Amino acid sequence: MTTILPNNVGDVDTNQPPSSVTDRLQCVAAGRTLAPEHEAELYASAIPLSVAHSQGVHTATVRDELPADARWIHDVHGGAVLPAIVYPMVQPDGTETWQVKPAAGSVTDKNGRSLKYVSPGKDHNPPRLTVLREVDNPDFVLIVEGGKQALAALAWAPENVSIYRITGIWSWMVAGEDGSSGAPTPLLSVVLGHRVVIVADADAKTNINVFDGASALGEACRDFGASSVKFLRFPGAEKDGLDDALASVAEGDRRALVEAWIDNAKSKPADLTAVRQKSMRVELSRKRNSVNDSADSGGRVTVDVDGDQGEVARALLAALVAKSPANGVYNYAGGMVRVVRERDVFGNAGALTMEPLTRARLRVELFKAAAPSTYSKSEGAASPAPLSDALVDMVATYACELPFLAGIVRSPIVRRDGSICSVSGFDEKTHMILDLADDIEGFTVPEHPTAAQVQESVKLLRDDLFAADGADGFDSWPWAMKADQTHAIAGLVTPFLRDVVSKVPMLIFNGIHRGVGKGELISVICTVAYGAPVAVGVAPRTDDEMGKRLVSSLLAGSDVIVLDEIQNSDGSSRIDSPTLSSVLTSEIFESRKLGVSERLSLPVRATFFATGNNVNIPGDMVRRVYTCRLASDRADLETRDNFRHDLDTWVADNRAELLRAVLILIRAWFDLGQPEAPKTFGFKSFNSWQRVVGGILHSAGIEGFLSNLLEVRASADSETVDNVAHLQWLEEAFPVGTRFKCADVLAKIKSDVEAAMPYGMARDDADSKKLSAHYRGSPRWFGDLRIKEDGRFSGHVKAFVLERLSAVAPATQAPAPASVVSPGEAISTTDRRGFKNSVARVNKPVAGPTIAEIED
Repeated sequence: MTTILPNNVGDVDTNQPPSSVTDRLQCVAAGRTLAPEHEAELYASAIPLSVAHSQGVHTATVRDELPADARWIHDVHGGAVLPAIVYPMVQPDGTETWQVKPAAGSVTDKNGRSLKYVSPGKDHNPPRLTVLREVDNPDFVLIVEGGKQALAALAWAPENVSIYRITGIWSWMVAGEDGSSGAPTPLLSVVLGHRVVIVADADAKTNINVFDGASALGEACRDFGASSVKFLRFPGAEKDGLDDALASVAEGDRRALVEAWIDNAKSKPADLTAVRQKSMRVELSRKRNSVNDSADSGGRVTVDVDGDQGEVARALLAALVAKSPANGVYNYAGGMVRVVRERDVFGNAGALTMEPLTRARLRVELFKAAAPSTYSKSEGAASPAPLSDALVDMVATYACELPFLAGIVRSPIVRRDGSICSVSGFDEKTHMILDLADDIEGFTVPEHPTAAQVQESVKLLRDDLFAADGADGFDSWPWAMKADQTHAIAGLVTPFLRDVVSKVPMLIFNGIHRGVGKGELISVICTVAYGAPVAVGVAPRTDDEMGKRLVSSLLAGSDVIVLDEIQNSDGSSRIDSPTLSSVLTSEIFESRKLGVSERLSLPVRATFFATGNNVNIPGDMVRRVYTCRLASDRADLETRDNFRHDLDTWVADNRAELLRAVLILIRAWFDLGQPEAPKTFGFKSFNSWQRVVGGILHSAGIEGFLSNLLEVRASADSETVDNVAHLQWLEEAFPVGTRFKCADVLAKIKSDVEAAMPYGMARDDADSKKLSAHYRGSPRWFGDLRIKEDGRFSGHVKAFVLERLSAVAPATQAPAPASVVSPGEAISTTDRRGFKNSVARVNKPVAGPTIAEIED
């Protein structure tokens, strides 16, 4: 018995489950149709029609029902491709792609093999990783191989599971420029911090290519920060998929089975011994390769892997270096990396970046460069051979024999001797790769800039690019103080000096509200320095997230790191991260590789920027930053439009001129002998940066550098602000020199609703024990007051006393050196970077022979 549905959709067998009939009726009512044979195919794969239609799956019966860039299939192979099933897909970044299943046998490749599915080619946004379901805080992330397997998972997996699809076991790899498999898609970043379960075909236990592909995907997920990676296993044979396994059981059991399979996921795609894996790879190599004919091996170097393993590893490394593209392979942070050019979301060539060669990636690169073989004496011929894990790991240990790479930069390099490199490629002096845009490739800067050239440069940068709001009647940057304008220029100068100074503080663009131009300032600086606005990410809210962000950026060799819209985990605009503090004061940052226990030693060559509104900067961080504050009382701040330039186009169009202006200021300072600017304090940990950048700006006549830094520290450091207020309040009750105990302070707090509390302590939570711990743990000066322990009262109660800095007895201060020298006498030195320093002499010169003379 059959029931006829409207709109000529076809017959539905009433012996089907009631849910299938309901599905179809709902889909027909919504005007969405699949051909009857395609409906049957999906139902046979445990895929309800409602799930298929929710993903836009439909039947194409005419050419125009195919995706626009898939209609070539019809044009090339004719109408025989129809009817075809169309699987629309969307990737995590929002880009749309597709997969089409044409009529069986209608489409063949250049070798005459029938193609079951057709997807866009590498130049037309092929599906690397596509979204079926994304949930907040998922229990697991499923990555499922195959279109129908993924739809079956979507139908029957638990609700709190995110599901992503890969069309093939290796399709998550992005093709390189030379047609190679390239690198894992950056879309895999969706796994960061999540537990991942990978679902491959059942033949992972019989097909080594599937086993290796799933294993490599698992390693890539770990590299992208997955908290764990496991592999789902289900009963099946040969090429059975999850959909086949689910279709073989009753509909009511499917969801429970999927949950059980996820819970029982294993650490490997299949239980294959190392011996079995080797045997399977040998067999696969024999099928794929013939090393007897150089044409068959694709020009690869034949390497006999049966010899001394050290020599074999070096031979493989030599083949890898010889076969690598122009950008090459390098030793970076003690590991092996390949330099590749990224592609943006539109497929355009982007910046160079470093791709760490993990074991899986290194194996792929070695197979592209070399043809591993073994020689059989009995057969008198060479046969393809696998690369063992031990051999691949040995190749990796020889990374130290590759050229050392300090980083990749997109701005001309100012070397330590003041010379400027402006030609793209590897710079032997700095060990940096310079990747310049075509419009500034090879441009020059005068060796001895004139005073007129310096002033023209200052005018362009200070009075034009970074002009103050209202200057010459134009809208512009609302600097709170002159120092803030100077700090914006310092932020532009700093990226060019990363080979000259080893550590640089972070520049925080601090606004009072929206519309002041914080983001636009970073865009301007990055466009001039790097040729394009940098990718901006919201600042992580926890230190753990900050650590992952910084490690991934430094591991990729990022030359700039931008933390946008600073917020702490409680939502306050506060930057408080021990990891960031450590990175800012390190030349080499020690950390753990994401997802594994391996230690990393990463060079810190980036320039750091951050944005926020009324940013709170605690004590440990405030000594590692300088600020550029933007403030205005204009009511029309967000709607003003009387700007001197349209910065979105003007900066890019005039980049070469702006770049030359910056480098003229730098080159002029070196040409003048590196004069130092006057300073009233030392910027601890960043003295070299303070001396170099301060000297450059001062010699160009740009004043105000760091002139507001101490004031900013006093006001932005909430710890200092709160403790100063508390000590001032405390002095009213217990004047300087008066001994008191914490119980007395607590009584005062309880009776005074306006009492200023110590930093981090709430009025309602205060007790004598907490106050005592705070006073003993805060012995430093806050303003000109501090608290000291002063013995005990009766009953062993601790006593404290307030002390004022101006009242400290001179006898407590260190005496002057006995060997007094002449006022103004100084010692001239040259540091290890070649910079000249002048320091005041505190002792008279020592007479007699030097150590070197004694040794001679």
